[in-house]
Amino acid sequence: MNAIVLDGEQRAALAVTRSLGRKGVKVAVGSEKRPSLSSCSRYCAKSFIYPSPYIDPSGFLQSLIGFAKSCGDAVLFPITDVTLTEILLKKGTLPENLRVPFDSYDKYIQLTDKMSLFRIARELNVHVPSTVLSTDYEDPEIRLRNILKFGFPVVIKSCVSKIRTDSGWMDSKVNYANSEESLRKILADDIYLKYPFLVQKRIHGPGIGIFLLMKEGEVVAKFAHRRIREKPPSGGVSVVSESIIPPEDVVESAVRILANVGWTGVAMVEFKVDLEEKIAKLLEVNARFWGSLQLSISSGVDFPYMLFRMAQGERIINSGEYKVGLRSRWELGDLDHLLIRLLKDPKTSNLPLNQPKRLSVLKEYFRDFFQPSVKNEVFQSNDVRPFFHELKNYVQYFIR
Repeated sequence: MNAIVLDGEQRAALAVTRSLGRKGVKVAVGSEKRPSLSSCSRYCAKSFIYPSPYIDPSGFLQSLIGFAKSCGDAVLFPITDVTLTEILLKKGTLPENLRVPFDSYDKYIQLTDKMSLFRIARELNVHVPSTVLSTDYEDPEIRLRNILKFGFPVVIKSCVSKIRTDSGWMDSKVNYANSEESLRKILADDIYLKYPFLVQKRIHGPGIGIFLLMKEGEVVAKFAHRRIREKPPSGGVSVVSESIIPPEDVVESAVRILANVGWTGVAMVEFKVDLEEKIAKLLEVNARFWGSLQLSISSGVDFPYMLFRMAQGERIINSGEYKVGLRSRWELGDLDHLLIRLLKDPKTSNLPLNQPKRLSVLKEYFRDFFQPSVKNEVFQSNDVRPFFHELKNYVQYFIR
């Protein structure tokens, strides 16, 4: 059986392509442009382009269906929330030769919509940051008074990372407020007036990711990492992360959430340890592949290949063991982190507490080049073209 990997410019798509290609699976990579990060890989057997699912979801789907009909039986790997949502919404219209190894849209949205997720967490007694949901209050002033009880700073988030509209998709926002004045100004933004959102007390502490492969609510495989550095440094995608043995209560909470909806597929359940209360608190669930996927594969938990086999009806037996203390570094993302820390005023960067000084950040960045436990994510000596593709785009971006 073949595989079709979408969103070819994503790092997770590259990790899936390499994982399956190394196992002898014939991988076709789809993207909006060609070449893409993943189609540059030696493990990509074929590539194709489609209209932007962000702007033209219908055209994207028709293009995918047309390509899928010509490539035999295949397992489909959507990587982003946008392509996965469009596919789950139209799952019944896909050709029979195409297998989608993810659950229904209804279950997916229960996990990824933070409004739904935090209600589930409350029912299951999973620890969460102090949170106000916008839909819990009809009167904005009453809602504001309840937010002010948290103290500052607070974090304001849309309930989904990408917002589906009648005219396509739009990015959501994460904002920080350090005063009532700044909070009022942020909440006056159109996106918060039109779409549901939540406000949380900002917590400071290390981030922990629990990664799971589930089948009908049962755990097939699991992995965990802690975030070392992020882009932006205020909180964002992980650019350096380390495999860990996670606290049992955190894993148990993650499993309970996914089991509650009977999830089938992969998912990342993200927590942050509240240093003030010494408790890990739930932040979000991404019911799809994640940016730091390569770390789990390098550590011995090959989620893409297990999901590929599971989609064919195979019974997966996983030992549960993996290398602990291995670090994965997204090279250009880590460079961005360094540049932001060196060039941007810390007072306006919304940095978490206890961040290292600029000199320490510089030393850590260069020291990691010589640590055997730090593995490059994109640059691999037996598959170098994706790195040079990414580097070319990076340089062109700076020139522009």
